[in-house]
Amino acid sequence: MSFFAAGSFLRRRAGALAALCMLLLLVLCALAAPLYARAVGVDPMESSLAGTVLRDGMRVDIMQPNENPLHLGLSPIGPSWRWGPYMLGADSQGRDIAARLLYGARSSLLIAFSAACLCLVMATSCGLLAGYCGGWADILISRALDILWAVPVYLFAISLSVVTVGHDLSFGPFHVQPDSLVLPIAIIALIYVPYAARPIRARTKSLSNAGFVLAARGLGASSLRIVLREILPLLAETVLVLSPLIMALCLLAESALSFLSLGVQAPAASWGSLIHDGEGLIYSRPVVAIAPGVAIILTVLSLNALGDAAQAELRARGGR
Repeated sequence: MSFFAAGSFLRRRAGALAALCMLLLLVLCALAAPLYARAVGVDPMESSLAGTVLRDGMRVDIMQPNENPLHLGLSPIGPSWRWGPYMLGADSQGRDIAARLLYGARSSLLIAFSAACLCLVMATSCGLLAGYCGGWADILISRALDILWAVPVYLFAISLSVVTVGHDLSFGPFHVQPDSLVLPIAIIALIYVPYAARPIRARTKSLSNAGFVLAARGLGASSLRIVLREILPLLAETVLVLSPLIMALCLLAESALSFLSLGVQAPAASWGSLIHDGEGLIYSRPVVAIAPGVAIILTVLSLNALGDAAQAELRARGGR
């Protein structure tokens, strides 16, 4: 889709334009995370259990006595709802929630985007090979995809994460650190390959029997040239429609894995790990868990709206 075609598409579909604006706003907020932390003077990765903050002209402890009759234990300071440090309050380690929310956006969006891109590359390769070659290649690839499809997504992701996340991994000259984002990206990309490869395979099979492909074969064009010059460009629309939907699924998978401490590793933050941090504070400081949950909802709804609008546009143009 060209730049002008994309502009025309957004003008015709106000919902898609609103979803795109929401996504751009979330990306800008994520990019501004270091600026916010520096502006308010907080370190979102360091615990501050004994720290203080200026509230209404007075220095108050970040960790305060619980609001129970005996005042036993400590609770993090609540939100001020004003610009400045701890505007959304603190978590159980005394860290600024607003800063961690923005840094969590960087991790969650980066993992979701990278995993979606890797997933679509693998799915397109499998779908092209199976759909164009047919025969044993189609049978082997389709059965492998069926096996992956049969395993519950989150069970598969959790199993892979338990084995890999938190351990040093070496692949020849390549060494992956335990806290690297490469592992969750690769795991999440792998589990969603069948979901994208199936429609790509089906589209490839239909294109392989099209008249222009048969004509190219009759003129002696090689299979590689036919795939790269004739079929692959026409698959771009299918991949474009799948992209936001796969990214939404990857974001949800990342949040689930991080919530279970199998994704982004502490002290780094993601939206899923922030919900995990706020699980024990849901009654006293609910904003700790609600804020990243709202961010996930907005992002997934925006991506789904874009995907639905792109699919409707493709059908309207007779590209189904």
